[in-house]
Amino acid sequence: METKKNVETYSNLIDGIKFENENGGAYAYLQFLAYSREVILLLRPIKRLERQIESIEAINWLFNEYLAVNFTFRHKIIFEEKKNEAKKVFNYINFVLSELEIKESRTQRIVHAQAA
Repeated sequence: METKKNVETYSNLIDGIKFENENGGAYAYLQFLAYSREVILLLRPIKRLERQIESIEAINWLFNEYLAVNFTFRHKIIFEEKKNEAKKVFNYINFVLSELEIKESRTQRIVHAQAA
């Protein structure tokens, strides 16, 4: 399933974001927003993941409200905490996508058996 592979790729990219990098906290913040928006676009058609999409959007909203201006140590803590929260959401998303992939393969086998 292509969606699962892409979500895993973006999840790994988000997991690898470091707040303290050569470009500063603003770059980490922008990376998170960019990657998470791609994930949201990939997941929109899957109704079963609406709550997880809302969780990711809530994290994005928080970043826009509180991290857009300053990048202090307190903001670093917020960023790291929310990144860990997003990791849990992505783990659940990968679990659901795996379930859907298994269900889809079973359906295909049944269709092939009926066709034969």
